[in-house]
Amino acid sequence: MTRRVRGWAVAGVSALLLAGAATAAGPAVAAAGEQEQEGLGVAAASCTKTKKVYWGTPAASLPVSSGGSVNCLLGPGSSGSAVKALQHALARCHKVNLGAGGVDGIYGERTRAGVLAVQRAAGIAQDGVYGLQTQRSMNWDFQGGGQRFCGNIYVTP
Repeated sequence: MTRRVRGWAVAGVSALLLAGAATAAGPAVAAAGEQEQEGLGVAAASCTKTKKVYWGTPAASLPVSSGGSVNCLLGPGSSGSAVKALQHALARCHKVNLGAGGVDGIYGERTRAGVLAVQRAAGIAQDGVYGLQTQRSMNWDFQGGGQRFCGNIYVTP
């Protein structure tokens, strides 16, 4: 079952979407992901950490930039907790086989293939780079308060 989280129930994500990010993307994704910008007029920073997004009690971890913006990019060569959150959602909610390494925090070929599958299913540009359009197209693993479900987070600013 897929639940959709709308509006202010996403605990501050609306404000993050409106704020955008004003720094350049990291070297791993600087050349890719141009389609992910959705005409926001700003360059996206690299996703470097995660932020808990709540729907009632259950929460999902969402990749964000160091400044907390969801307008960030992950691509081949990226690593860390933001990649782990993405991989967890790909494996649990999109049934992506991440191979022997599983959720390892390294954006390798299987993670890229999983992102491509999400992009293809959503009908958005297929570049294998995680950015704002891909984030809006993904299902995330919400857990807590005795509940667990995969849900899509999207906010219309």
